[in-house]
Amino acid sequence: MPLVNVTMARGRSVEDKAAMLHAIADAIHTSIGAPRDSIRVWVTEVENTDFLAGTEILADKQARLARERGDEA
Repeated sequence: MPLVNVTMARGRSVEDKAAMLHAIADAIHTSIGAPRDSIRVWVTEVENTDFLAGTEILADKQARLARERGDEA
């Protein structure tokens, strides 16, 4: 039974997460032939203040990128 945990920053839509989960399950089925009913994939979400992206806290990086684009932060 393949088990896949995706850890990602909170904020994606339910639809986007469902599409990702299905794509991962499809890739597992295709690549190793695991029966679809045996595949388990789940998302663990973390706050963007608890996540390092490169050398920056993700919340800080998102704010910096928004400023660089001229967005309101």
